[in-house]
Amino acid sequence: MRIGILTQYFPPEMGAPQARLYELAIRLQARGHELTILTAMPNYPTGRVFQEYRRRVLCKERIDGMRVIRTPIYPSKSTNLIVRLASYMSFVVSSLLLGTWSVGKLDLLIVESPPLFLGLAGIPLSWLTRSKMVFMVSDIWPDVAVRMGDMISAKQARILERLEGFVYRRAACVALTNPGAVEQVLSRFPEVPCSVISNGVDTAFFRPDCRSEAVRAEFGIGPEQFAVGYCGLHGIFQGLDVVVRAAELLRDEPRIRFVMVGDGPTKEALVVQARAANLDNIVFHDRQPKKRMPEILASMDVSLIPLAAALPGTMPSKVYEALAAGVPMVVTAGCEAEQLIRRYDVGRMFAAGDAAQLAAGIRELAENAQVHDAVRTNSLALAERFDRNRIAERTERLLQAVAAGAPFPEVTW
Repeated sequence: MRIGILTQYFPPEMGAPQARLYELAIRLQARGHELTILTAMPNYPTGRVFQEYRRRVLCKERIDGMRVIRTPIYPSKSTNLIVRLASYMSFVVSSLLLGTWSVGKLDLLIVESPPLFLGLAGIPLSWLTRSKMVFMVSDIWPDVAVRMGDMISAKQARILERLEGFVYRRAACVALTNPGAVEQVLSRFPEVPCSVISNGVDTAFFRPDCRSEAVRAEFGIGPEQFAVGYCGLHGIFQGLDVVVRAAELLRDEPRIRFVMVGDGPTKEALVVQARAANLDNIVFHDRQPKKRMPEILASMDVSLIPLAAALPGTMPSKVYEALAAGVPMVVTAGCEAEQLIRRYDVGRMFAAGDAAQLAAGIRELAENAQVHDAVRTNSLALAERFDRNRIAERTERLLQAVAAGAPFPEVTW
């Protein structure tokens, strides 16, 4: 099949959407399909277009044999709603006006959301390329923004809900990342055809044997210390201030050390918060190359996966990486990871924003080696279910069914 992917995010950017789409695309290509990616000039997470792509109106290149077409975007890492909207819409417009004519005819068009607005480009692009649209939703908007509290007004939420329904009803398939998200969408739009395209992990890349004492020393972790790590974007959705507050609660337990790796719009405020509390049990490090992530994650004793609010239907991609690395996770309750933790005992949970619960979960894993080892064993056993090769096989069957107008295959979770 000729498969197109319309996404605002793609390598050489780093991040969960970029990794997910790239890993899926190269596996579909290996299975004999022709892939074309229509995406923005890379700018995430710095909010500035990467140096080698600046002052270019249209860029065509090959990445691992896949055709990649890039169009301009107004880049920004601002948390201001108007500025973010301007950034989203700039790519919606440029992808339609500049990218459409380079894509060619397709059988299927996969549109990545968020941003939800990209559906406004996906619908006409699917018409123009004579393809069926699969709207692939990794986070359900505007539900996520509403649950975050004061991100958007009630009026803005209603407008976005109408846009959400408009896009969903024009997709041949709305693909969510987990069955809980499917139930959430169907409860509001029962007529919409839904299925699951799960996120996953490369179990040959993230492995427990990547653990390194040299890496631990590099990040300031002593031989007997218990490392609590967060690797990723420091943004508003992660709600990382709770980590600093948990570190404050555990300041008198020197064996426990917090290691924060990454960058983002809230990092500076987090550093200031930690300094104001005079904490010496939490350290911040710069964003690291993707190739280093397996050794950094495996060298931690706990993987932190916080969210700023309970987000039903959301499955953080870090869950799968922690499973593959055999690192027990501590996750904000209310997301879909809660079901895996309850069913398979692969971590601990804490209520959104509750530093005391977060500290208690960390303390339990740090003080009880048997419990920690059991959770680690359970994590490694579950990881195989979410191997990216298996995800690609299941996705291929779904895409073939969509293209043929056949019933969607059942997904076992």
